[in-house]
Amino acid sequence: MRKLSRKETAKINGGIGINQCFYIDDNGVRKLGCKIEPFQDENGTWVYPLKTCDSCTGGL
Repeated sequence: MRKLSRKETAKINGGIGINQCFYIDDNGVRKLGCKIEPFQDENGTWVYPLKTCDSCTGGL
């Protein structure tokens, strides 16, 4: 049996999207989540979150 290429492995595993990443949940399990981008608050100041990746459902 031959070793699978990177593209073939991604196709089997589903790959991850552009705004997706992996994070470790509270139970220590690695899960697929969404990237948290910096944003501007009401004063126009850029806010950079401490976490760069979190649950896409908002922790539900």
